[in-house]
Amino acid sequence: MEFSLSWDLVLLGIFGILFAYNFMLGQDGTLKLILAIYISILTADGLTQIIQDFIILPSPNLSALVIEHEVGFYTFLRLVLFFIAIIAFVVRGGFHIKIDPHDHWAIRLVIHALFSAMAVILFLSTILLYISGKSFITGITEAHQITMYSQSRITQMLIDYYQIWFTLPAMAFLVSSFILPAEEE
Repeated sequence: MEFSLSWDLVLLGIFGILFAYNFMLGQDGTLKLILAIYISILTADGLTQIIQDFIILPSPNLSALVIEHEVGFYTFLRLVLFFIAIIAFVVRGGFHIKIDPHDHWAIRLVIHALFSAMAVILFLSTILLYISGKSFITGITEAHQITMYSQSRITQMLIDYYQIWFTLPAMAFLVSSFILPAEEE
């Protein structure tokens, strides 16, 4: 049996590793990671735009350095800021997540699996969006131009339906707040 390496296989492997990692984090850690990803997306895009508008563009010397590789530079900057922000918010973030577990172990497992899958999909789709040279703030209308897009059905789904992947965890938080029993104070 022979397997040819494809982008779909690579993305499925990364998905599996990150999904397993989320189970090691636990349900509260996974929810904190989802919130950290949300905040990091906005932080990376916002800081990149600030650096571009207030540091690079006003300086002719910096502008001349960046102009030749502008898309690559801002892609790299967004990715670095995104990773730094996720690590900072997860490790040192000033917020703590505590969700009351459901009584039945199977329901707890399903809920944790769903949140883990949503965290991984949000993370991977954001990375693919940034690799395409686009940002969340400026839009994703041209994100399909990367080579990987034409070679991977999973990449197409992650980029084409990014708004769904971005909205789904927030909607799941809302729905779970109605479904899961609240602890009496």
